[in-house]
Amino acid sequence: ATAAAAAATSSTAATAPSPAAANLPMPADFDDAFELHTFDAAGPSLPPGIGPPHHPPGLIGGSPHSGTASSPPPSGTAPPASALASAISFAASRASARLLDLFLGRFRLGEHLHNLKGYLLLGKGDFVQGLMEPLLPQLSKPASQLHRHHLLALVESAVRACTSPAAAAAGGGNLGGGGGSGWVRGGSEAELLLLEHLGVTLSAAPGATGWEAFSLDYRADPPLSAVLPPPCIAEYRRAFTLLWRLKRVELSLSAVWRKHTTAARLSEGGRPDALMHGCHVLRSEMIHFVFNLQYYLMFEVIECSWEELMSSLASAANLDAVIAAHGAFLTAVITGALLSPDNAPLLESLNRLFETILRFAKAQDLLYMHMLEQRAAAKQLAASAAANTAGGRWGCTGSDAAATLLSAGAPPPLHPQFRQQLATHAAQYKRQFTAFFEQVTRHPSLDLAFLSFRLDFNSYYESFSPAAGPDGHRNPLTPDADSEGSGTPRG
Repeated sequence: ATAAAAAATSSTAATAPSPAAANLPMPADFDDAFELHTFDAAGPSLPPGIGPPHHPPGLIGGSPHSGTASSPPPSGTAPPASALASAISFAASRASARLLDLFLGRFRLGEHLHNLKGYLLLGKGDFVQGLMEPLLPQLSKPASQLHRHHLLALVESAVRACTSPAAAAAGGGNLGGGGGSGWVRGGSEAELLLLEHLGVTLSAAPGATGWEAFSLDYRADPPLSAVLPPPCIAEYRRAFTLLWRLKRVELSLSAVWRKHTTAARLSEGGRPDALMHGCHVLRSEMIHFVFNLQYYLMFEVIECSWEELMSSLASAANLDAVIAAHGAFLTAVITGALLSPDNAPLLESLNRLFETILRFAKAQDLLYMHMLEQRAAAKQLAASAAANTAGGRWGCTGSDAAATLLSAGAPPPLHPQFRQQLATHAAQYKRQFTAFFEQVTRHPSLDLAFLSFRLDFNSYYESFSPAAGPDGHRNPLTPDADSEGSGTPRG
């Protein structure tokens, strides 16, 4: 009876769950989160010679655990604790090395990281250029009028356009395999891998335009989700949104520069115009700011952090080291790109600057169209005068027609309200840039100190501070009362 009771007690102890195991939380998505959760060993289940609360290192759920052994058991009942701990440590190291080889080899983790840097962090310049041009007419529409499958087709075209033809011809295989986006048809293995995971998202914000709603996305399936979980992909999308908006501002300023160049050629031989000169000066300041900010984000933040990530991956001994290295890289990018909660005031100032630059670019489009219309009208009047003269008649009749013909070589007049609108944009930009520059110079980050030096390498913007007074620099788009209409270049 005593033996039966002991056996029943032993059986009950073996089948009943331990308190430590019963208190372990079970994640909602167990399969995706398995690699990120660890388990503990219950005290009654430990082998002889290994006492709670520690246990020797072992690979459980992808994470090695460290522990210590208690005093050895009586002789002959179990192997020495040191030998058991060494055996488990050796097995754990072998399993960790094999797991790391699988992630870097079969699951191609390195290629996925390069794709995230090249496409979601806009590190591949030819792709960005090839994507923005066809997307420009689409993203100008309201977000409610956009269709995801159409945007996916444009993204695929941009990816294939920037892929080397030699690489595409060399890899004729098809990766196949479920979970694809359905728009992969052929190409190199690297290209197919990218197209199977690269996607497009459209935010559902009411009243948003295509520029505000569009974002690239990247799908990381298990087991890659152990290194690239959904929260990390969401951070990549946040960085993409900022970089994509910066690219949009750069594209707008480039278009303004082309229009200014064309306008200067149209007015060759005419009088210099103070308004157009002021627009040139303000556009140059905006381009200087945007290009230096872009350099800071792409090189001093992303590239420097990427080099550290590559160095950490080369020396990683297990998957935990890879996860930690990637987390440090993403944190450095988010912090350096002013997307962290501590940099919220800086990001808000930067967004206001972007809005002002886009409004200025839109006003320049209206100015350019106005100049073209005036030029066309002047050429038509000149042709009519030439035809009248050839027919033996007066070239033009009436003082208004004569004045219009004589002013054909001068810049066209503008409505005073439009001039005031341009002056308002210029004043807003100077005020907002001054606030942003002061925030950057006071920031404790050393990287932002380098950005402030690049923005003000010749101390030009120091006079914009409140200590310099309101007249440190005059608005180039606001002519003086005694020089208005004189045609003297200002700024």
